[in-house]
Amino acid sequence: MKKIHILFICAVMAILAAGLIRTAAFPKEINQYENRYANQWPAFTAAGYLDGTYQDGVDAALMDQIPLAEPMKVLYNRANSAFLKSSLDAARDLAGMEGERYVDFNGLRLFGDDYLTYWPRSVGSVQTELDAKIAALNGTFTRHPELDFYLYYIEKDTDLDFETGEKTGLSDYLLSGLDLPRERMGVYSIDSFRQFAEYFYKTDAHWNHEGSLRGYTQLAELLGIREKTLRPTGDAVLVSHSFSGKKAASVAGEGVLTEDFYGYPYDFPAMTVTVDGQPAGDYGEQTAYLQGRADEPVSYGSYYGGDNGETVLSTGTTGRGNILVIGESFDNAVLKLLACHYDNLYSIDLRYYEHSMGKPFDLTAYTREHGITKVLLIGNIDYFIQDTFDPEV
Repeated sequence: MKKIHILFICAVMAILAAGLIRTAAFPKEINQYENRYANQWPAFTAAGYLDGTYQDGVDAALMDQIPLAEPMKVLYNRANSAFLKSSLDAARDLAGMEGERYVDFNGLRLFGDDYLTYWPRSVGSVQTELDAKIAALNGTFTRHPELDFYLYYIEKDTDLDFETGEKTGLSDYLLSGLDLPRERMGVYSIDSFRQFAEYFYKTDAHWNHEGSLRGYTQLAELLGIREKTLRPTGDAVLVSHSFSGKKAASVAGEGVLTEDFYGYPYDFPAMTVTVDGQPAGDYGEQTAYLQGRADEPVSYGSYYGGDNGETVLSTGTTGRGNILVIGESFDNAVLKLLACHYDNLYSIDLRYYEHSMGKPFDLTAYTREHGITKVLLIGNIDYFIQDTFDPEV
């Protein structure tokens, strides 16, 4: 028994030592589970040590870098959330609760038929950030008369109270403050829970195959695309019965709540793809999933394409112009569709551009270098309240 105790202590010490070595010498850059940069070992300063920020930074780094940290977090979230979900179901049955109301149970928020949702946000809760974004964008518009800017705001569960049916007014507030012609601004409007359920996933924050097709069609009209839009070549294909999106991973535990994942088949024209300056076989694996050849469980990013600092889609044509899309993960599902109508489509995610490309993003230099005259800004409320996504710093 004593030998077992010693072996256990040695194993724990080895794991801790490996965590320290990895954190200090070989840190990973990305926390894949939470889709963010992994915390790194902070530089030591006397001030940081005295006020505790250095110690907090070390703790955060170890939580990200220690071996098995992500699998342990996944395992804990699944076990905890499975218990919460079963308890919530039992409470619903006992209380005879109807589905058309918000249910908040120990951090698990549901509406309707197990739709994981965010609470609606009022203008007042983000007005400071929206005012700053309006000022920043208007400054960019003024400084770049040579560029045609377009803006597309995507409403989702944060923009509508599903119980009362009242809109929060976030898109109206933003658009009313921008110095852009109204015909260059569009809104992906969600006016009821029924509409939300048709176009968005239950377990993920993004639009589904129906929602992204609707978004692409609206964007084509907004951008003045005269060519016929691409349409699905057949019915939607069931890719997986066990899709569990990012909402499930963050608030319910990945794999606890699941749903069907469908994809539309498209006849995309041939195009070359470059990701972060390097040639890539494709952007996303739509064809592989639709044909049952994909090697990993489906996710929104693996199917449509991930959040890259720079993605370039080139059709090899000339005379149709180049477009720059500055967005976040919502645009992943429409990039290949939009690229069909241009010589080159350049997609920039400002959260990752500098890290991936080794230099800050320069709107003036970038658009001149690539012959770009049309710029699309696309995102939901989270995109429009973060200064990270300002085209110019």
